[in-house]
Amino acid sequence: MGLMNYIYKFFGFEGDDVKPIAKKRSNPQKATYNLKIKQDMPEEIDGVKVFYPEDLDDCKERAELLKKNTPFFLDFRACNNSEKNKALNYLSGFIAVLGASMEEVEKNLYIFLPKNMKIERD
Repeated sequence: MGLMNYIYKFFGFEGDDVKPIAKKRSNPQKATYNLKIKQDMPEEIDGVKVFYPEDLDDCKERAELLKKNTPFFLDFRACNNSEKNKALNYLSGFIAVLGASMEEVEKNLYIFLPKNMKIERD
């Protein structure tokens, strides 16, 4: 069919082996990202330090603060779900031993309080 393809092409028709050309989009879609990652990442909330752990090891370091009777927040936005669950399991055991408490304030934001501290609500 090589000769026939040549004749078809000569007259402006496409042959069997001619591949269609992909058309380029006039308005290609671009990925958008939120570049304001640090916009709502305070260092303290009402005088209590906020930490942003990325894995279980970061949480282990912060758990030592409960031994010193220091409250703190952990914001798990920078952590994936499996690391978050591992960290919360570890900290739950740590809290049970010390008699401390933990409460979820918002999604992915937890407060950890030493033994004799409580949250005062309005």
